[in-house]
Amino acid sequence: MKKILSLLISSTLIISSIFSQGVREEKVLPTYTASTAWTAAFAQLGGLDDITNIAPANLNHPPEYEILPQDINNIVHSKLFIYAGYEGMMKTLSKNLIDESKMIKINTSNSLDNVIAVASQISKQAGTEEISKVRVSKYKTLMIDARKYIKANNLDQLRCLVNFHQAPLAKDLGLNVVKTFGPGAITPADIKDASVNNYDLIIDNVHTILSGPLVEVSPDTPIIIWRNFPDNLEPDALYNMVDSNIKLLEELK
Repeated sequence: MKKILSLLISSTLIISSIFSQGVREEKVLPTYTASTAWTAAFAQLGGLDDITNIAPANLNHPPEYEILPQDINNIVHSKLFIYAGYEGMMKTLSKNLIDESKMIKINTSNSLDNVIAVASQISKQAGTEEISKVRVSKYKTLMIDARKYIKANNLDQLRCLVNFHQAPLAKDLGLNVVKTFGPGAITPADIKDASVNNYDLIIDNVHTILSGPLVEVSPDTPIIIWRNFPDNLEPDALYNMVDSNIKLLEELK
């Protein structure tokens, strides 16, 4: 009987130890969550920190990410959830899982006007207006300086053929977007257009590269490939990504 009692006590202590270790190792839930690194980057500009993006930033197309139970737990228990609405995960999350007062739907365009509007939208709900003003001011300076550089170096005279998803940023920088291609597959009409119009520059989108057939029929046209989604959530993620896109333009000189 003593041996049986001793075994029971030992087993209880082992189980208690394992349980207590599990509690100690439990992950701390994020203060804020965002659907992708892109919406998270907008949240940063809105003055938020301690943000977790649900879709991994290194995915080629983050909106297609299939949500996991732990992701739902993070979203439900965070203060705010920032999303764009076109993400596949929203089909799951729209089933009354989240308090609507905690959800912020934003427009994802990297144009300056949209960045200012979205940052204001987020910061007003989060109470982070002063922090947001500083971060948005830095982004604004980047865009204004880039516009000046583009004009001073006559890059605004280049006739550009631009991926649909990158057109808002290209236009906002002052580039001459003559025509766009996508978001669907390249058509015979697109190929004919590229072959006869001798564009000065093609700008494609790394997340949906479509320009292969266009380059084949216009091999002398320079091509650069921009990002729309940051590939990480470092500080100033959107600023750094757009700055990298702009630097590709500078390499044309």
